[in-house]
Amino acid sequence: MNATKKSVVLVAICGLLSLSVTHAQETNPEVLRVDLETAIQIALSENPVVKIADMEIMKKEHAQKSAYGALLPQVDLIGQYQRTLKRQTMYLDMDMGSALGGGSIDPSEYTPEELKIAEVLGKMMAPDPDASGDGIQVGRKNIWNGTVNVSLPLVVPSLWKNVQMSEVDLQIAMEQARASKIDLTHQVKKAFYNILLAKDSYTLFKETYKTDSLNLENIKQKFNQGIVAEYDVITADVRLKSIIPNILQAESMLKIAELQLKMLMEIDAEKPIEVVGSLSDYEQGMFNAIVPDDNSFMGNSDLRQFDLQTEQAKKAVEIQKHQRLPTLTSTFNYSYISQNNDFKFNSYRWDPYAVVGVTLAIPIFSGGQRYHNIKQSEIQVQQMHQQRKQLERGLQLSVKNSIELINKSIEQLIATESSVAQANKGYEITLKRYETGTGTIVDLNAASLAVTSAELQYRNAIYDYLAAKADLEKTLGYDIRTIN
Repeated sequence: MNATKKSVVLVAICGLLSLSVTHAQETNPEVLRVDLETAIQIALSENPVVKIADMEIMKKEHAQKSAYGALLPQVDLIGQYQRTLKRQTMYLDMDMGSALGGGSIDPSEYTPEELKIAEVLGKMMAPDPDASGDGIQVGRKNIWNGTVNVSLPLVVPSLWKNVQMSEVDLQIAMEQARASKIDLTHQVKKAFYNILLAKDSYTLFKETYKTDSLNLENIKQKFNQGIVAEYDVITADVRLKSIIPNILQAESMLKIAELQLKMLMEIDAEKPIEVVGSLSDYEQGMFNAIVPDDNSFMGNSDLRQFDLQTEQAKKAVEIQKHQRLPTLTSTFNYSYISQNNDFKFNSYRWDPYAVVGVTLAIPIFSGGQRYHNIKQSEIQVQQMHQQRKQLERGLQLSVKNSIELINKSIEQLIATESSVAQANKGYEITLKRYETGTGTIVDLNAASLAVTSAELQYRNAIYDYLAAKADLEKTLGYDIRTIN
């Protein structure tokens, strides 16, 4: 067996093994069979990008509730202990006679002990500070304090705007979650279509290889019979070997596309999957689909997020303006205080202390910071208006480009569909001419190449249409179920 025959047999064996593996996958219950709809559903339920976006919504919902909580009373329970290291000294500079109601003291009205105390107090409260002695040290070593503080904002305009800002933040998070789903759906579609293209190309090259293998065997038989020249055998063998790189390339593209789809679906890379369908299944839909004429882009997620961010910037300006307004808050404080020199808790005496008040704060001057901050925010809003126009122009260009590719793909499909039929007919005629001796091997190879080229163009036209349609759906923000 010569080298040429060995290579042909080897490739044929590989082809048979590949077919047996494919058949085993089809009959293996562990193989996951997925169509486009199933792939999208699995990806939307398992992909971490979507889960993170949903968690972001939950986080913003809690932030919104926190903003509402700032409008409610704030209650704090405070326990405090202080150890006195050095007692405070107090001096009372006042006349004892005046302190006792004016006039002099009548000794007959007081006991000796009371007179002694009055004498000491008189020295301490003498009008002359120098004669007041060392003063009185007040306080005890241990100070215990239990307090309940209650505060309630009565009029705080900036807090009300913060609540509105939190609502916008929640809307942005919801739109970002929607954008992540749209983007993931778009990626799954493109990966799925890539698999169909690679699978169809792989199948086409294998069928071409099978047909050319049979032709090579026929040519060899004719050569052994002396009907054809050795040149025909060599040419047919070269033609057969030239298909092998295409088969390997298509197989590699198929594996890469499958890995990408598995990654988007959060499926283990080693788990076998089978993509259901082929590109030809979408041919009829190309002529039934109606391309929407939507220039408002209300469904485009990028534009909707930008509008929400603009609204957020406007709210920020309002918050800064409201910071210049007066605020009114109320407070209530109730405390129990005990002062002792020991740690005999059972004998402690607790004295209550309570106050209630209202605080009015009027911003007067801050060095112009509030004014300049407002101006910066207003300029930012103006910038965003200009940026929105630029974004909208880019979306218009993207939509026009997608529609142009869709129309071009449909025209290309119509042209290639007829060329496939003509190429197959031309190949049959050329094969008959070659078998009857009126044609050459070069003509036969050219006819076979024309069939393969026409088939590839036919499939590429469908793929280009599906890819452009997926891009258009992503730009317009339409869900897969709303577009036929």
